[in-house]
Amino acid sequence: MHDIILPLINRNRFAPRSVEAGRVIIAPGEATSLLFLLRAGEARSSDGSCLGTGDIPSLCEALALDRYHSTVEAVTACELQVIPLQDLELAIRQGGRLALPLSRSIAAEVTQRRLAG
Repeated sequence: MHDIILPLINRNRFAPRSVEAGRVIIAPGEATSLLFLLRAGEARSSDGSCLGTGDIPSLCEALALDRYHSTVEAVTACELQVIPLQDLELAIRQGGRLALPLSRSIAAEVTQRRLAG
């Protein structure tokens, strides 16, 4: 999905952020209004998933929830590109009028299953 959506997003809107190894990228309770594209480095989510270059940590949570539930921590030094949720939603809508509702529905199902354990 990243390969389809990312070219449609203006990634030059915000300056990249650097995060040192061991630092939190996303903390539980933070608003899902901002997403973070991993441009370089490795991160790990509290659900145990490993993330690398090109990944958007907690993408399903961003589409399904108002606030992040998981913690995402930098394993190595990371360079992040900030992407407003609005930009992602606009890019998804380019797939048709049902693309965003279907994406949110799928994300909600995935998130619900992850949170249930």
